Amino acid sequence: AEDGIRDIGVTGVQTCALPISVLQSVPEFIDQDGETEAVEQAEVRSRVKGFIQEILFQPGQEVTLGQELYQIEPDTYQAELNSANAAVDAAIAAISVANAALETAKAEVVRTEADLSRETRLLQGNAGSQSDYDRAFAANEAAKASVHGAEANIQLAIANKRIAEATVKQAELDFGYTKVTAPIAGYITKTEVKRGNLVENGTALAEVIDRSKMFAKFSLSDREILRLQKKHFEDLPADTNPEDIDWSTVKVLMRRELDEGFPYSGELDYVDQLGVNATTATLGLRAVFDNPDDQLLGGLFVTVRILSEEENDLLLIPESAVSRDQQGPFLLTVGADNKVAETRVTVVMRIGGWAAIEGEVDESTKVIIDGLQRAIPNSVVAPQEKTLKVDGPSLIRSTMLPSTGGNGIVAN
Repeated sequence: AEDGIRDIGVTGVQTCALPISVLQSVPEFIDQDGETEAVEQAEVRSRVKGFIQEILFQPGQEVTLGQELYQIEPDTYQAELNSANAAVDAAIAAISVANAALETAKAEVVRTEADLSRETRLLQGNAGSQSDYDRAFAANEAAKASVHGAEANIQLAIANKRIAEATVKQAELDFGYTKVTAPIAGYITKTEVKRGNLVENGTALAEVIDRSKMFAKFSLSDREILRLQKKHFEDLPADTNPEDIDWSTVKVLMRRELDEGFPYSGELDYVDQLGVNATTATLGLRAVFDNPDDQLLGGLFVTVRILSEEENDLLLIPESAVSRDQQGPFLLTVGADNKVAETRVTVVMRIGGWAAIEGEVDESTKVIIDGLQRAIPNSVVAPQEKTLKVDGPSLIRSTMLPSTGGNGIVAN
């Protein structure tokens, strides 16, 4: 049926018997065990040394990014910041003094150059002495040297100001680090230190875990990986690099140990770039799932179901109809003469209370699915009409048990 629901009935001997097995298209899938892990988990650590003055949260509380969690005693760092700011002010004052000295030195250069010019003219006119000229020349050279010295002092004062400003920035950082804040949004663990404890730079204080999304880490065998690549990426060019494959197109389902079926939907997030582990012949993968109700916790053992885009038609019967002996699984079937017979089958898959079977059976085979204890091979039974239903989308999540008005053919 177009809506994925099939009603299959079986009538008694007085009417035409209909098949009780269901032919259903079901995507291929691979099931594998895995373990959950929070997508984001960050340690809260102190970044300066000091005594814990306040603890501003309760264990298990939800915190926001940047929310203040601890207050480390700030007095020492406030004093260092004040000292650094004072050093900047001193450096600025030193620059002003150096600039004034430069102006004085430049003025002295102008005066000594005038004296030197005068003594030069007098010496050339035989009106002055050589000694006066030499003194004027030396004074002018000294004034020029003073200008160079004043300029050097200005550069030194500017450098000292930059050093002082850098010290201020570090002091501001250290002072800011006395307020320890949440590195991410999420739920915070219990504190590892108490109020009044001395902490060092880098001391672990707590952790914040964001469980809005959860990873499931698992591994597949090399054979399963090849199957997965063939099913999803066989249309890609042969020269496609493995790192260029978009694994997020592979959809996955997940269930916890006590879940009914596979209630969580996600997608592949990461494939180990180191490739297949030669020791275990497995490849590590990771899937990501939304966790809006916060029902997924880290460290849970889960089952991950990787879905293929390709679907196969499966012959389904209720799992309870499959019997087993030393030779393997078999069904009790009813022939045209209403005699019971054993029919050997192979169970290729068990899913949601259904068994997908192969063997000498088809959609027209009548299978006893209730009253098996009263059905003896070669005995005659009176089949009763029952109805079976299966929903394809629910079946792949294994949430759908066989729905019947009874349970198919009943052996009386």
